Amino acid sequence: MVNTTAQATPHRSRTGAWSGLYNPALVARDIGYVLPGFFVSLFAFSLLVPLASLGVSTLVIWLGALLLPATLLLATKFADLSRTRAAWWGATVPAPAYRAHGPGVGGFMRIMADGRRWLDLAFETLVAFPVRAITFSIGITWLSAALGGTTWFLWSPFLPENDSVFPGNMLEWLSNGAITPEVAYSRAAEGVTYTIFGAVALLLLPIVMRALATFDIALTRAGLGGDTLAHQTAPLADAPAPAGPQAPALTFASFAGWSWILIGFAAVATIAVSWPLLVTLYDVHPAIAMVLAAAEAAAVALALRIPAAAIALGTITPAATALITAAPVATPWPWPVTMLIVQALLAFIIGLRHDWRWVLAALALPQLAVIAAVAMSGAGFTAGAITSLVICSSVALGLGLGGIVAQTVFANRGALQAERQHSAELDAKQRELSERNLVARELHDVVAHSMSVVSIQANTAKYRIPGLGDEAEAEFAAIAQSSRQALSEMRGLLATLRDSDGTAPLAPQPTLSDLPTLIEGSRNSGAEISFSESGGATTEPVLSATGLTVYRVVQESLANAMRHAPGSAIDVTVTLGDDEITVDVVNGPAPADAPPAPGSGLGLAGLRERVTALGGSVTAGPTAGDASGQGFAVHATLPR
Repeated sequence: MVNTTAQATPHRSRTGAWSGLYNPALVARDIGYVLPGFFVSLFAFSLLVPLASLGVSTLVIWLGALLLPATLLLATKFADLSRTRAAWWGATVPAPAYRAHGPGVGGFMRIMADGRRWLDLAFETLVAFPVRAITFSIGITWLSAALGGTTWFLWSPFLPENDSVFPGNMLEWLSNGAITPEVAYSRAAEGVTYTIFGAVALLLLPIVMRALATFDIALTRAGLGGDTLAHQTAPLADAPAPAGPQAPALTFASFAGWSWILIGFAAVATIAVSWPLLVTLYDVHPAIAMVLAAAEAAAVALALRIPAAAIALGTITPAATALITAAPVATPWPWPVTMLIVQALLAFIIGLRHDWRWVLAALALPQLAVIAAVAMSGAGFTAGAITSLVICSSVALGLGLGGIVAQTVFANRGALQAERQHSAELDAKQRELSERNLVARELHDVVAHSMSVVSIQANTAKYRIPGLGDEAEAEFAAIAQSSRQALSEMRGLLATLRDSDGTAPLAPQPTLSDLPTLIEGSRNSGAEISFSESGGATTEPVLSATGLTVYRVVQESLANAMRHAPGSAIDVTVTLGDDEITVDVVNGPAPADAPPAPGSGLGLAGLRERVTALGGSVTAGPTAGDASGQGFAVHATLPR
C-alpha cells in the first residue's frame, strides 16, 4: 500500500549540520521543525495508541485482525510524514522497504507480518512522542525566555510593583552585599537583569534550536531509516508478489539504529530508577547516587561501540556501590536490583555485538570486583550476599549466552541471504547467456549464411558468366571483399555473444587510419565520395574508443547515403581539434531515376548511443536542397 522512496535531499555532514547557525532563514527552519513536531506526534499518539490497544484486545474475536492492519497502515502514514518533515529540514532518511501483501482480506491481514510497519508504530508512539514533547518544552521555554527578556521594557510597566524577587536576590549574592537592597530590588535593576537574561537566551537560541532539531533528526534517521540491504532485496508493497512459494522473511529497519534508540531508553530508565532507589533504600548521598546511576547508564550506552569502557564502568560501579552500601540494610546486597539488571543487559549487548572473549570479561570482571568489595567491606558473605551473587552471575551468564546465540543466528541468516542473492545473480547470468546464445544462433542462421552465399556468388561470377568486362569483374571483386569483411566481423560478434567469461578472442578494431580504406571501398561500389581531413585526423593518436566510434559514424553515414540517395554526391569531412573531433557527412539529393532502398531506421539510433556513451553529440537531418529535392547531413562531435 505504501512505497516510501528515498528523499533526494543530500545528507548533511556533521559540520554542515551546524553551519549557518545565525542565518535567520535557518533559525526559522529549526524552529519550524522542532515546535510543530510535538503537535504532530501528539495527534499520532492519540490515534495510534487507542487503535493499537483496541486491536490487540479484540484480536480474539477477529475484530482486531482487521483493526491492527489499519493501525499499522496509519502508523506508516505518520512515519512517512516524519520522513517528509526531515527532508524539509534538509536531512536524508533512507527509504525502507515494506513487505508486499496480496489482495483481499487475507492480503490485508498479512500486513501484520511486516516487521517494518510494527517498528513504525513503535517509533511514532514510544519514541517520537516523548522525545518531541521534551524538545518542544525546551524549545518553547527558551524561545519565551529570549523574547520575553528582550522585550521586558515594553510590557513590564503593566506588571505590579515588586512582582519578582529573583533579580534582587541574585544581585545581592553576586555583589556580596555591595549593592543595597533598594537598588537590587528596584524596577530598573529588575529590567536590566531580565533584559540581559533575554539577550543571552536570544544569542544562544540558534544553538539550542539546532541541537534540538539535530537530536530529533538523528532519532528519526535511526528509527525510520531503511536498511540498505533490505531496501535492495525486499519487495516493495506496490510491486506484485513473485510467483511461487516465498520464505516468510520480515523486513526490519536498521538494526544499529534501533539498537541505539533502545539502549538510549535503557540508559535513561537506569538513571530514573537507580538514582532515587539508591537514595531512598540504601541511604546514599544524592550526589553520589547520581554519579553511580550515571556510570551505570554510561556503561549500557557504551556497550554497543566501546566494550572495553563499558566493562570498566560495569566493574568499578557495582564494586563501589557494594562498598558504599555495606551497612546492614534490609535490601538486596551487594547487587542492587537495578545494577543486577544493568549487569545482565551489559552481558547481553556485548554478546550480541562483540566477540565471546568480551562477553567472558563482562561476566567475570564485575563479579570478581564485587566479591572483592564484599570481602573488604567487613559485612561478610552472608546468606543474602551469597544469594545475590549467585542470582546476578546466573542471570548475566544466561543473557550473555543468549546474546552470543542471537549473534550467531543473525550472522547465519545474513550468510544465507547473501548466498541466495549470489544464486539469484548466477541464475540471471545463466538466463542472459542462454539469450545471447539464441541471438548468436539466429544471426548465424540468417545473416552469416546469406553473406556466405553473396561472397560465393561474387567470387564465381566471372566463371559462371562468360564475357564479363573488367569493370564488371572489379565490381564483383569489391562485392566479394565487402562480404568477406562483413563475415569476419560477424564471426567476431558471434564469438562475443557466445562468450560467458570475457575470454573470447578479440579481432583488431578499425581506427581512424582505416578511414581512407573505407572511403575507397565505398567508391568501388560506384558512389561519388569526396574525403577531406584536417589536424592529422587519420595520423594523430586518439583514444581507441573515439577512433572506433568515428569510423562507425562514417561507415553508417555512407551506408545510409548510398541506400537512401543512390547516385548522389557524398562529402566526408573529419576535423581533429585540440579537445574534440568532429565528423560531417553530407549527401545531396538522389537522382529522380534512382529509387531509395528500404532501411530499418536503427542505424542513427545506434550511432547516437555510441557517441553519447563517450560524452559526444550527434545531429542528423535533411539539408536545404534545390529544385530536385533535399540532401541529408550527419554531424557528430566527440571528445578527443
